[in-house]
This record gives sequence, C-alpha cells and structure tokens, in this order.
Amino acid sequence: MTFLVIGESIVDLIGSPGAWRFSAVAGGSPLNVAVALAALGQPVRFSGEIGGDFFGDLLREHLGRHGVGHGELVRSAATSLAFARIGADGSASYDFRFDWRFSGPVPLDGVTCLHTGSLAALVEPGAAQVRDVMRAAAAAGIVVSYDPNIRPSLAGDRASALSAVEECVRLSRLVKVSAEDLAWLYPGEPALDVARRWAAFGSGSPAERLVVVTRGGEGASAVLGGSVITCPAPVVEVVDTVGAGDTFTAAFLAALGDGELTARRARDALRHGCAAAAIVCTREGAVPPSPQEIGELLCST
Repeated sequence: MTFLVIGESIVDLIGSPGAWRFSAVAGGSPLNVAVALAALGQPVRFSGEIGGDFFGDLLREHLGRHGVGHGELVRSAATSLAFARIGADGSASYDFRFDWRFSGPVPLDGVTCLHTGSLAALVEPGAAQVRDVMRAAAAAGIVVSYDPNIRPSLAGDRASALSAVEECVRLSRLVKVSAEDLAWLYPGEPALDVARRWAAFGSGSPAERLVVVTRGGEGASAVLGGSVITCPAPVVEVVDTVGAGDTFTAAFLAALGDGELTARRARDALRHGCAAAAIVCTREGAVPPSPQEIGELLCST
C-alpha cells in the first residue's frame, strides 16, 4: 500500500511523575501512525499543519528522520501542544493547547490508503476539510482508514461529536476504535454491539467494512461481516502507553495490505497490531518497533 496520513501533529510535553519538568517529544495520533508506518517499511506521506517555530522544527526533523514525506504540510501560526501526565499504571492524561484550521487541496495521486481521525476529523474549522478529503478518497476507490481517538476535552458536546464520528465511519472501509472511545460515545452500550452496527452502516454489505475494537491489555476484536475475530495482547511490563494505539493502527494496516478483506487476513493483522502496541508499551514515548521486533514477539507468544 501507499499511504497518505492526514491530521494533527502535536508536541507532547510529558511531565515526570511528581515533578514539574517536561520533555518535549513529537506526537499527535496521525503523526504517530505515519511514523510507525514508515518504521515498518511502508511508503507514507503526511499532510497537516506545523507552526513556523522551534516546536515546528522539532516535528519536521522528526518526520524527516523517520523518512516520512511531508511536502504537503501547511504552516500554522503556532505548533499545537499537549501537556501529558503519566499515571502509575502507565496511562497518559492530556491538557491541550490546540488549534486546527487545515484547508486547501490534498493530492491523492498514487495513494491506495488514506488514514485520518482523532482531533483532525472533529475540531473545526479544519475537520470539514478532512471529511471532504475522505469523501474524495472514497469516491476514487481509495481505501479510507479512520480512528476516532476521542479527546473529550476537545470533542465538544457528545451529540455533535457522535454525528461527526458516524459520518467518518460511513466514509471508511477500515475503522479502529478503542473500547474507551466507544464508552464515551455510547455510554452503557456493549462495544461489540456498536462495532457490529458500524460494520453494517451504509448500503453495501457489512463485509465491506472491517471494524476493530482495541481493549488495551485485553487485546483486540474485529467485526467483519457476521464474524467476530479476537486476539489477546502479549503480556509485557508497561512503562507507558503513549502512542500504543497509534502503533497498533500502523502495524494493523501494514499487515492487512491490499486485497479482499478476509477473516484470515484480519486475524493476522490483529496479531501484528497487538504485538506492536505491546512493544511500544515497554518504552518511554511512542517509539515504533521494527518489523523484526514484531516478528520476534509473535514467534515467542
């Protein structure tokens, strides 16, 4: 596949537990997906906004160092920031300084898979343009991949967010969503019930859309047609979970590849996604694994 990832790039200022000292690292869910795809040997371009400031230099250097094409970046007034606090269990909570005014045409030449989601598909005014690109890609027969990656503090009211998320799901062939996201979007409703409903959105067959639900240390499940495919997560010692979901997405997409969606291919892609996410959880920050590391972990489990 040849990937185009559209979305936010953010500098994460990660606080040390018990101290007010922060380390600046490149982040943002779509950017993490693009970098992880490149680390897995996939051709990928990244389109988004980056400020003409020191933090913007950090992001451009990060993309270049990992071999991600970024000729379509738009300069924003300032680079968006996220202050991250790591909890005792390795989970991260965020406080954002975020603005998203993405606009302008996005070339789709040569692209076989468009991935987007997170803040870029929800926060206006830029979100409207992102959904326009999703529509254009779907109309051109390009595979569209979507991850809601909800950030409640920036998602706005639940009804509006839900409407936007469901529109994006309808435009997508591949959807990855966390159980945590679904609990916010549909309080009290079982995650797999929602996944089955999402898989059946639209006029086509449910088999035309693959919906993956991730559950952190409990692994992941996928709904394809009338089947549910499950995969446990490898047991690892968690350092932090920053970037784990994004790395799952990249490894899943890379393993799924082109062609017809089948249960066998989906199961193999789930295994790769769970292994990649587990490896990232053993490190500080969203440091993507290599194909060799994923292969070694799969062989040992």
